[in-house]
Amino acid sequence: IARERAEVRFETLCPPAFTAEFVESLQRALAARGYYTGVVTGVLDPATSRAIQDYQRVAGPDSPLLSIASARDLGLTTLSGAQFDVLNGQ
Repeated sequence: IARERAEVRFETLCPPAFTAEFVESLQRALAARGYYTGVVTGVLDPATSRAIQDYQRVAGPDSPLLSIASARDLGLTTLSGAQFDVLNGQ
C-alpha cells in the first residue's frame, strides 16, 4: 500500500448525463489536454475512465468517476441559474 486509505466524497454527474454527445466532448477535452489517446467514440469505455482518473489525479479526486468540478474545469458543464446569479452579485 503506497498510502493509507481515506474516504473521499465529491459530486459526480448522474449516469443519464453521459450521453454519447457528452462523452464525445469529454473524450475530445481529455485528448486536447493529452490524457486521452483513443478514438472519439462517445462510449464511456475503460480507456476514457483511465483518462478521467489521470486528469483528476492532479487536482481532483483520484477516481475514474468524473467529478462535477472536473467537468466544469474541462468546460463540459454550465453554471446553474443560482451560480450565475452569485457571480453577477445578485
